[in-house]
Amino acid sequence: MTTEEKLKKLIIEKFDNIKAFSEHIDLPYTTVRSILDRGVLNAKMENILKICDGLGIRAEELIREDSKKASSTNANIIELTSDSKHSYNYFDAGLSAGVLTHIDPFMKDDIGQITLSDAVLGKYAGDRNIFISYINGESMNRIIPNNSLIAVKKYDSFFDLQDGDIVVFQDDSGMAVKRFYNDKNNNIISFLPDSNYTDFKPINYSYENMNQVRIIGKVVVYTVQI
Repeated sequence: MTTEEKLKKLIIEKFDNIKAFSEHIDLPYTTVRSILDRGVLNAKMENILKICDGLGIRAEELIREDSKKASSTNANIIELTSDSKHSYNYFDAGLSAGVLTHIDPFMKDDIGQITLSDAVLGKYAGDRNIFISYINGESMNRIIPNNSLIAVKKYDSFFDLQDGDIVVFQDDSGMAVKRFYNDKNNNIISFLPDSNYTDFKPINYSYENMNQVRIIGKVVVYTVQI
C-alpha cells in the first residue's frame, strides 16, 4: 500500500469522505484529491502539514515513504530527499532553556550552524530569517512532540500573525512555544498550549502589557518521527 493509499484510508476512517476532511482542515477538496492522486512528493510542504495535522498523525514532513522495510523493525521508513541544502543558525539547548534571552537568534555571530535538506524546509529553504532549534517540553505535544526539530521565522509585530499560529515567545518566566490568539475586541493577546496534559494553562496579556513580551518568531516547519 502506497503512502497516498494509507492517507486516503485514514481519511475515510476518520471523516467518511475526502470532502468532509478537506473542509475540516480548510484546504480545497481539489487540492487534497490532487495530493492523493499525484503523490505527496508533488505537494507543497504547508499542505502536507495541514493534512498530517488534521489526521492527528505525528509526521509533518511526509515526503516519501520508502518501499523497503527496515530489517530490524516493522515500522515504515519516511525519507526526506533533496539534492540541495542550506545552513541555518541552530540552538541545540532547546528553547525552554532561555538561550535567546540576550542575543538575536537571526544573527550569525557566535551561533552554531545546522545544514538541512531543502525538502525539510520546503518554501522556506534558504530563508535568512529562519533559525532552527527543538522543542523542550510537553506543552505542545498534541502537535509537536518533545525534542522535535522546529524552524522559526522572524516576525516584527504580533499584528503580522494569525490566530492559531504557533510562535516562540519570551517573557519574564522564560521561553515558550504556544499557539497565538489576538482578541482584537478586548485588546488581549493569548498564548495557548496544545497538550495532552491539562496542567499547562493559557497565558494572557493586554495590549498595554505586551511590552513585557518578546515574540521571537513563528514556527513554520516542525519535524517529528513516526
